[in-house]
Amino acid sequence: MIQSVQAFPSCDQVFVVWRVEQMIPNCAGFAVFRQAEGQDAEPLETWVGFEDQHAAGAAPIAPGTHRPSTEWPVQKMSWTDYEAPQTGSVCYGVAPVVMTGPTTLGTVKENDIVWGLPVSLEPADDAPVSGWFNRGTISAQWLVRALAGNAGGAGETAPKKLADIIDTPGDAIRNFLAGRAREELVKRLDIAIGDPGRHIYAALFELDDKELKGKLKALGPRAHIVLGNSDGTDSNNTVHTNASAAELKQANVDIVRRAIAPARFAHNKFVVFTDPHGEPERVWTGSINWTETGVCTQNSNSLDIFDADAARAFKAHWQTVHDAESTPVTPEAAPHSFALGAAQAKVWFTPVQSRVDLIDAGALINGAKEGVLFLMLNPGPAGLLGPIIERLSKLDAHYDPDLYVRGVLNNFPNREKGADADKISLLTSAGSRQDFTDDDLKGVMKPTAVGTGADWWQKELASSGKFNIAVHSKVIVIDPSGDNPIVMTGSHNFSDRASSKNDDNLVIVQGDRALAQAYAVNVIGIYNEYRWRAWRNTPAGQADHGLKRSSDWLSSRIGQAWYERETRFWLGA
Repeated sequence: MIQSVQAFPSCDQVFVVWRVEQMIPNCAGFAVFRQAEGQDAEPLETWVGFEDQHAAGAAPIAPGTHRPSTEWPVQKMSWTDYEAPQTGSVCYGVAPVVMTGPTTLGTVKENDIVWGLPVSLEPADDAPVSGWFNRGTISAQWLVRALAGNAGGAGETAPKKLADIIDTPGDAIRNFLAGRAREELVKRLDIAIGDPGRHIYAALFELDDKELKGKLKALGPRAHIVLGNSDGTDSNNTVHTNASAAELKQANVDIVRRAIAPARFAHNKFVVFTDPHGEPERVWTGSINWTETGVCTQNSNSLDIFDADAARAFKAHWQTVHDAESTPVTPEAAPHSFALGAAQAKVWFTPVQSRVDLIDAGALINGAKEGVLFLMLNPGPAGLLGPIIERLSKLDAHYDPDLYVRGVLNNFPNREKGADADKISLLTSAGSRQDFTDDDLKGVMKPTAVGTGADWWQKELASSGKFNIAVHSKVIVIDPSGDNPIVMTGSHNFSDRASSKNDDNLVIVQGDRALAQAYAVNVIGIYNEYRWRAWRNTPAGQADHGLKRSSDWLSSRIGQAWYERETRFWLGA
């Protein structure tokens, strides 16, 4: 039956995984239960029913219909709970749902449920490092329904409605898209605003978000900002950033422009918060641009480091880019290292000499034992994508058939017009070029939306105008449940340009399992969303009409190498 159940929390969701090693006769799927602290257990709900319930002649089922997983079970061995309680502990249990007839299911009894250990979504208040994520996915069924029901002008399109929503601080949909990352950042800014002894020192690439601009203006001269000139062109991002800079100056914010684009980007997105005495206390870094789309509609992340040594290192680098203004800074040769509780961390501030940051990160990728998860925007052909993909290639010396590799890549390098459609040329960890084929890239997805509505699913919002279905995170997670869990993140795109030209930061944290698992949950959640959508847009996906009234779905998993690899990555051997 079910051997074990384990829940992995992130800041706003829980990924539940269970181990099944043998066939369960007549298994129609699994019911997943949640028991929040002080409450009774209840089955989680799902949004897809059995294929015969949507067949010709069946009673119509409205979009967005959901039912308990005891009625519409989960036909896989993992599930993400997006409605997990933010406070207190929570336990998850799983039980098989068995077919008792062609269209009937047995009742799940209490002693059928296998429970995992309790978890909590909230890190400790004094945790030295924690990860915060927005939601950002605009290719989502809930957003289709929300925009359809959102008041708007006659004939107003979904993109126009969404643009109005994210331009409105306090809007419920905006806040949901912006997620816990926005919530925590605003909380930190409000603490600084409320204490006249506190200052912030920020290095930002772009700026146009009304709510965050308002916080900076409220700080006035206690906000010290190095603001880049975006991509240095006459694009909307640059125009809006320039207008925002003028607003901040009028509010007496201490602002310096870092004008090095388009040859180089002032690409950082970090803030140093001081204590009441003006001393560096904590750092907020990551991939979120301080723009409406960066905060709300792109998948992104932030790393909150509550450590004075780290804060001083970032403050010193802030001073370096502040003083440089429109000139490149001197390349660094070594990282800044510090302890974060029992974990060890280092930060590379770029530009650096001779790709030392990429070489350092590549060596850690080569040392992965269980697996690698990643999110990347545009790593280019000479970044860290090559060292990851070579672990999947049978032609490479670093190939490991047991390694679990999954990732979402916003842009595939060398896939421009005229390039081979089934080949990518990437720089490996050995510093040589190698051609990788689509067979090597099976674990890599691009963001997409459901393009055609059918059965349980409606057509989703796709890239349009100012919106792109975009993964903007820059995250690599290695062996999150292993002996040496690693998280790499920051503003660094894992690219050669980020290493050699841009103002960027790459933070590497080793030995913090809770942090690595939280980032792993965020990555696999995004990956699973886009993997399913990519399949849904294929002829086979379009022909699929829902849950199956047989246990064939389970037999396609039990004993398969890919399933064993996935289970081992999350639950161990």
